[in-house]
Amino acid sequence: MRIRHLTTLAGSVVLACLLVQVHALPVKAAADTNTSSVMATGQLSGVDFDPNKGTLDGSPVDHLPDHIRLLDIQLPNGGAPQRADWSPDGKRLVFLDAPFGDLWEYDLATGASRNLTETSVLHKGVLRAHHLTNGDVALCAVTERSADDPEGDRFRGELWVLQRPLGTRAPVRLGESCWEGIAVSKQPGSTRIAWNQSTIDFTKPDVIIQALVGKSKILTGRIVYRNGRPEIADRRVALDKRDVSLDTPAVEAQDFRSLPDGDADSDDELIFSAYFHKGGQAMGVNLDTGAVTDYASSLFYEEAEGIDPSGRYLMVERDLAITLFPGQVDIWRLPLDGSGTFERMTTFDYYKGFGANNPVVSPDGTHMAFGLKVEGGAEGEGNGILLMDLSR
Repeated sequence: MRIRHLTTLAGSVVLACLLVQVHALPVKAAADTNTSSVMATGQLSGVDFDPNKGTLDGSPVDHLPDHIRLLDIQLPNGGAPQRADWSPDGKRLVFLDAPFGDLWEYDLATGASRNLTETSVLHKGVLRAHHLTNGDVALCAVTERSADDPEGDRFRGELWVLQRPLGTRAPVRLGESCWEGIAVSKQPGSTRIAWNQSTIDFTKPDVIIQALVGKSKILTGRIVYRNGRPEIADRRVALDKRDVSLDTPAVEAQDFRSLPDGDADSDDELIFSAYFHKGGQAMGVNLDTGAVTDYASSLFYEEAEGIDPSGRYLMVERDLAITLFPGQVDIWRLPLDGSGTFERMTTFDYYKGFGANNPVVSPDGTHMAFGLKVEGGAEGEGNGILLMDLSR
């Protein structure tokens, strides 16, 4: 028993150190493209299994295949389109213009864009945004930035709802803190959401201790409307990080999935990422039984992202390396059949300093919106939005 506890503790220390490398790296340091410099400071090390990574000059945008196109979205003040999400009818995208940004809407037919939060309390404070099936948008956002710890604000968000008509009504605070991403059901008529709460702040000096003993859990609830005002009902804890393993530092909700279990609730499984569990895993928790499934049992960094509306597969950010610091990631398709097989969807990291991130699949399953990632900047930051035709 003692040996097992010591092994778990050792694993936790290693994984906590990995978390420091991935999440606490300052933007300035992350922008350092000198590999020897990064290696010398211990910010990047390991074995890469992708022989083509970083072998091409230029930009992948200048060499796009016929089934991928870059959306022409022009934003003021140096804004960069990122973190797209599809409207329920598949005709529009909402997106951010910065890691802490405004929420915008893009019309795919006309190419017109409009700012939805410029005049609201959430101006330049939106971290995540996802459509509910009724057309409202669930947000994780901050209303004020810390003068002393602006980087740490990414872990101090609150849940909000922006109601239709979008951009005409004040956002409504839901009274729940949110840590990193949120998930929303895409099942018809469902307004179920999931969000994360954690005591871990990867920007703090004691992050190793926080990763070892800090809390990280995923909650679910339903958005209900009382006298036209949204609020959360049926709140419950869906998963604690210890439900994955004793040495898992953090978990993050990604998407809901329907299973053929015969009950009336179509939100049967919650897909989530278990950070640095076997490198970083795409997993699922059955919301009826609590059973946890590991869908990608490799040692590479694999972060769950957008799910196919029918629940057949998941888009994953993946780095083919065993490393302390995941480098530029590309997008892979992972069938949710337990096979653990991957299909590569993008090869953006073949180009030096580039990658692809934040994929989301359209409601009809025919297209994928995803982000262009240029080396440097904050984790998850994007530098443009592209569309991939999945039917070709």
